[in-house]
Amino acid sequence: MAEAIEVLNISEGELGFSDEIMKLGAEELLDCIQCAKCAAACPMVLAGFEFFNKRIIQSILIGQKEILLDDSSIWACQACNRCTEVCPRKVEPFGVVMAMRRSAIREFALPTLAVEGLKSLYDVGHAVYFSNAGEIRKKIGLPEKPPTTASNAQALKELRILMNKSALSSLGIIPMDSGLSDVTCCEV
Repeated sequence: MAEAIEVLNISEGELGFSDEIMKLGAEELLDCIQCAKCAAACPMVLAGFEFFNKRIIQSILIGQKEILLDDSSIWACQACNRCTEVCPRKVEPFGVVMAMRRSAIREFALPTLAVEGLKSLYDVGHAVYFSNAGEIRKKIGLPEKPPTTASNAQALKELRILMNKSALSSLGIIPMDSGLSDVTCCEV
């Protein structure tokens, strides 16, 4: 038996949603021609997520904000950036996904795993960090901690300062050290 096809009434889309996403970092959103090169390069497609870069862009363009906020697909992007490399229009689909995440954070529409990932990022410098990984790393001849913020106290401090200065800190989603909000760092 065939599955029922859901029909969307695009006239019910949220007006101004694409403008919101563009202001959150997806400046080239309207240049997308839906060619699907980004989808052909996306691991999310292979993993079977309903919304991947091309469909996220399409949904934004027709104002389907609530549908995107209710779906956890935007949090599945692994930031491989393949989509951005192959985009012929320089839309930066990865940037669109990040802008959509910013919108979701503002709406408090985060899955539990995303909140846990943000807390882990703040605490140890990695969104996914296994405390017992050090033993395994040693067994195969690697340093106990990877050469990242996990083993660099100054880099972790700078990451925390940046997170404190972001919009994320004002939302109160994860506990942060408020004493770091006035500290400067990371001079280029």
